[in-house]
Amino acid sequence: MQNYVIGFEPHNERLCKVRLKGKYNNIMLINLYAPTEDHTEEIKEQFYNNLQYLLDKTSKNNIIIILGDVNAQRGKARLYNEVTGQRTVHEETNRNVELLCEFV
Repeated sequence: MQNYVIGFEPHNERLCKVRLKGKYNNIMLINLYAPTEDHTEEIKEQFYNNLQYLLDKTSKNNIIIILGDVNAQRGKARLYNEVTGQRTVHEETNRNVELLCEFV
């Protein structure tokens, strides 16, 4: 795998990206750890601004895969099913789901 790593860029303690050489297109892996519900709205908004910055800096020729922990819990309400899918184990939706769906 080491031969396929083109670059690694840590952005901050919550975001980093790894660029891998692909056969036809390179692959950009963006790893994230979103702030939990305990954090302020400003910190959460800054996180999504930073994520958008990383995406904007990524070549459109790359395959982009975002992975990590978004600390979002979607409840039984169907409001976000189109973005998150139908299955959930949580009873209530937290604010992080709203932020994630707004970002998407």
